[in-house]
Amino acid sequence: MLETALVARLADLAPQLYPGRAPTNYDTPAVIYNRLSTQMEDDLDGVGDMGWVVMQIDVYDPSYLAAKELAQDIRDHLAIWDDEQVHSVTFVNETDMIDETTEATLYRVMMTFLFFAAI
Repeated sequence: MLETALVARLADLAPQLYPGRAPTNYDTPAVIYNRLSTQMEDDLDGVGDMGWVVMQIDVYDPSYLAAKELAQDIRDHLAIWDDEQVHSVTFVNETDMIDETTEATLYRVMMTFLFFAAI
């Protein structure tokens, strides 16, 4: 499963890595990931176990520069990912913005990646 592999891949860089949303009392920097879409690979044998997955990975930190640096580290770490589970990672987009939650002091870097991976 891509999410399990992603958590393992980013564990050293982002120990506060959460699916969907952070818990109530979280530490920063916090990294939150969401699956935006999945398109299963289909061939003459039918649907396989590989597919194209669009993931959004958001970095939250009180420091704008710290959020940007962690985002860059994550991009660099994912760009070279090629193993049995994940065959390619393409960085698609990045957006910087103030966090839209009640924590007005957090900065947010939103990144989108396209994975070709085992689903």
